Amino acid sequence: MSGNMNRRQFLATSGIALAGLGLSACGGSSTSDSGSSNSGSTSGKKRIVYIINGTLGDKSFFDSGHEGMEKIANQYGDQYETDTREMGYDTSVWESTALDIASEGWDIMIMGTFDMVEYANEIATQYPDTKIWFFDESWDFNTYPHDNIYGMLFAQNQGSYLVGMAAAYATKTKKVAFMGGMQNKVLQDFFVGYKQGVAAVDPSVEVVDDWTQSFSDSTIGHDHARALYQQGYDIVFSCCSSCGLGAFDAAVEMGDGYYVIGVDGNQGEYWASQGDTDKAAHTLTSMQKNVNNTFLDAAGEELKGTLPYGTVVTYGLDKGGVSYSITDTTKEALTDDQLAAINQAQQDIIDGKITVDTTF
Repeated sequence: MSGNMNRRQFLATSGIALAGLGLSACGGSSTSDSGSSNSGSTSGKKRIVYIINGTLGDKSFFDSGHEGMEKIANQYGDQYETDTREMGYDTSVWESTALDIASEGWDIMIMGTFDMVEYANEIATQYPDTKIWFFDESWDFNTYPHDNIYGMLFAQNQGSYLVGMAAAYATKTKKVAFMGGMQNKVLQDFFVGYKQGVAAVDPSVEVVDDWTQSFSDSTIGHDHARALYQQGYDIVFSCCSSCGLGAFDAAVEMGDGYYVIGVDGNQGEYWASQGDTDKAAHTLTSMQKNVNNTFLDAAGEELKGTLPYGTVVTYGLDKGGVSYSITDTTKEALTDDQLAAINQAQQDIIDGKITVDTTF
């Protein structure tokens, strides 16, 4: 499969359907956080909807965004009505579903990833009074000059540098891997930061990139990760949403000494909270993309009237947009001195003493 095939093309040709997801082409599955409805608000509150081009349950990226919506409802419930819509993985309905949701009269729509750029442009054009928070892909205001769009980008390369250091410290085979969903700029940004972080600790460690061409099929993620482990790569940085959940099963199957680096959420903490001690024990750390906190921050700025529409803001280590997790497994795998070195690198990145490579 060509590395130039995008996520939308792949999913469409894969024939992934909505069957069993309980979704429709007219609004998708709704998860209301504060009792919002499809009609205009009669409460005087701002109405805000989060559109997911996929489903909840990835334990990382999409779930983090939904946590952000819950935080908005909890902290600003007297000023916002919120809802989350899952559009599923049938790409043929994404455009019509997004436009149907836009027609409901939301004050703010949140959507993101490279797959949704064209649809966000359509909505911004057809509904100029609707504000759009577009995240996880750099919005090109020269090509799409909308003053009702606020762009939110994450410095995933910075957080990936830190987990790359952790991988270099923890590997016993001197071989570590990156497993991504599709070769786009955001995921390649993860990889270049990861590779640089590994090299900062030990340039002799081999780093390989592997692409699953899926964000949804955990069996594919399992098979790719297991193949990497069997080739001697004892740590896999898994960056492919729900597909990547299969990597944790593969690590457990392989036994002691095989690790996954989680992504977007604190996946080690999640497994521990679910009582899955095996998966927690095989999660070295996670590169957290704190979508939840970013949504909450934007909601606060929106209420103050200070959210800078017409611009893209990058949330890095300095703004808490990205971070790395330290769990019991992390502490067992790494020494105090190694953790201190990672924390020092984090501060050096914030202070500008270390410049992390990027694809942007």
